Amino acid sequence: MRSVAMESALKESALKRDLKRPARGVLGFALIVAFFPLSVRADPVPSGERLPIKGAQAPPGDRLTEMDLFDLELATDPQMSPDGRRVIYVREFSDVFTDRRYSNLWIVNADGGENRPLTTGHHEDGSPRWSPDGTRVAYVSDSDGTSQIYVRWLDSGQTARLSNLAFPPAGLAWSPDGRQIAFTTFVAQEAPKVATLPAPPEGARWAEPATVIDRLVYRYNGEGYLKPGYTHLFVIPAEGGTPRQISSGDFQHGGTAFAASEAVWTPDGKFLIMSAIRRPDYDLEPLDTEIYEFSVADGAVRQLTHRKGPDDSPAVSPDGRLVAYQGFDDRYQGYQVTGLYVMNRDGSGSRLLSAKLDRDAAHPLWARDGSGLFFLYDDKGNTKLGFMTLDGTLRTVASSVGGPG
Repeated sequence: MRSVAMESALKESALKRDLKRPARGVLGFALIVAFFPLSVRADPVPSGERLPIKGAQAPPGDRLTEMDLFDLELATDPQMSPDGRRVIYVREFSDVFTDRRYSNLWIVNADGGENRPLTTGHHEDGSPRWSPDGTRVAYVSDSDGTSQIYVRWLDSGQTARLSNLAFPPAGLAWSPDGRQIAFTTFVAQEAPKVATLPAPPEGARWAEPATVIDRLVYRYNGEGYLKPGYTHLFVIPAEGGTPRQISSGDFQHGGTAFAASEAVWTPDGKFLIMSAIRRPDYDLEPLDTEIYEFSVADGAVRQLTHRKGPDDSPAVSPDGRLVAYQGFDDRYQGYQVTGLYVMNRDGSGSRLLSAKLDRDAAHPLWARDGSGLFFLYDDKGNTKLGFMTLDGTLRTVASSVGGPG
């Protein structure tokens, strides 16, 4: 039962991440979709314009085809401005000539008016995050060839590249005073060796050296073979400069193949809180995340949760006294309900708020007055926005709001 549950979790995680990330190869994705029951092909009809290949048969106009995927655009990762008047979101699109997906940043008023682009071009722009004062937006873009951190001033439209990283950044988060930005990125290490080979003679053409694999999770869907190294937590000055590593150790604090949440700041700006698997056998227990506190000053780490099972998506209350999160006690079953929890800032007094809700809670977000938490949950195929008070009272705020993943 244990190995079955682990394999199921890894496959589910891979599928969710592949659907979310701006993956290359739109037709490759279409071939995957073709294996699912929703992709039902109609009976052949005479050739049409949509399938220009000689001899190909076009389905009726009311059928979804593989080529239609190039026409689909998605609005994702909406971010509300601090004053609640505007929303920045990621607009994803595809290019039929390069078979790639791209994304730009767009901004729209909260009432739906004045929808306009902030970035343009065939790039992968994403992860927009407002500065606390609402004057700037940090985001990730590969417009210069590699994925880096940028900041845009909304009053002037000026943009500055902050980072020069060897690997893509993720999980951007502004400090409360707007002076630093937290993020995660990969830190490469030397590959393991089993022997030291002699150097080839000058002019010789030897075969590539063998690849040594010493971890259970060594490749992943969409990533291929994983590079040796670990994903760590960093901070960088908001005006640019040298990033400073906060986390340490041979542990994964993010990355496609490993469960970890985005870091969140405490209101005093002294600590970063995130979930991760900080145990040597992290690839044997892919669900066993805990919530940790990292000191921004010296990187000191403190574990806040202690149980078998996932503890994810920490959210610090506006007054800094409480931490909300989601998770469950792992009994190695095929499925278990993910509950909504709250604990004291030091990790004590953990309690389940959603005990009466037989649905998975996801993405907790505190109300500005600290009276409760907004979160998403699926009910009979309908994703709903709920509000849970600190005494466990549930109120449904909206329905049909899109997938919680």
